[in-house]
Amino acid sequence: MADAPYAGAAAWLSPALPYVPQTARSLLDVGCDVGTVLAEAHRAGIRELYGIDINPRSIDAARSRLGAIDGIDVSNVVHGSGDSLPFADATIDAATSFETIEHVPADLRRAVVREVWRVLRPGAPFIVTTPAAGLFAWLDAANFRFRFPRLYERVSRAAGGRGREHGYQGQKHGVVWHHHFDEPELRRLFEPPFVIERMTWRGCVLAPLCAWLAFPFYRRRKLDSPILRLLHRIELWEMKIEFGPTLACNVLVVARKPV
Repeated sequence: MADAPYAGAAAWLSPALPYVPQTARSLLDVGCDVGTVLAEAHRAGIRELYGIDINPRSIDAARSRLGAIDGIDVSNVVHGSGDSLPFADATIDAATSFETIEHVPADLRRAVVREVWRVLRPGAPFIVTTPAAGLFAWLDAANFRFRFPRLYERVSRAAGGRGREHGYQGQKHGVVWHHHFDEPELRRLFEPPFVIERMTWRGCVLAPLCAWLAFPFYRRRKLDSPILRLLHRIELWEMKIEFGPTLACNVLVVARKPV
């Protein structure tokens, strides 16, 4: 959503915070979208904020959003691709990437992980959420466009508004297949250079169903709709439940850069 924040995005930081060191002064969000997670990190006491997103419209919105908050320097919230971070080696205390790595083409994912490893300090965590290859992965609404392109066009026209392509034209890559990961894939992706400390397999069938129902609200930018807020409450409730890799629709990964 290039011009508007994902209504439930602030809650993605909540399960990540226990893994961010209390002494952390800096945080990088890869795929920062419009800066919702960075704003939440600032409210949690983290003062040095780094963000990157491939969508220039999202970055414009993030810089505007964050710049309106006293004490936030937006100079390190930049347009670019996560496989080439414009930040110095071993300078950042923690990194997050929520619902992003699945959007990265397969040939770039490993480079993104290695770039995050490069900019993190030794011992720093990298907290990631991404779709899981559980039993209900086929319900992923984001892949409807690829499975049934003509039907997707008709539904999109009926829903109105703008789709996820908005802002991605002419970038390093556009909208790609929403990949779902299993445990062996994640270990191959992160280890090494990271060591995976935890995988939490969350959500099941309600979360993807809520995404389907939320589709027209995002297309029309009806982000204050009470129906959309209810859908997010249901989604986030289910995301608190551990279902295991067989059933889960999402996984929280906590990886750490070795000291």
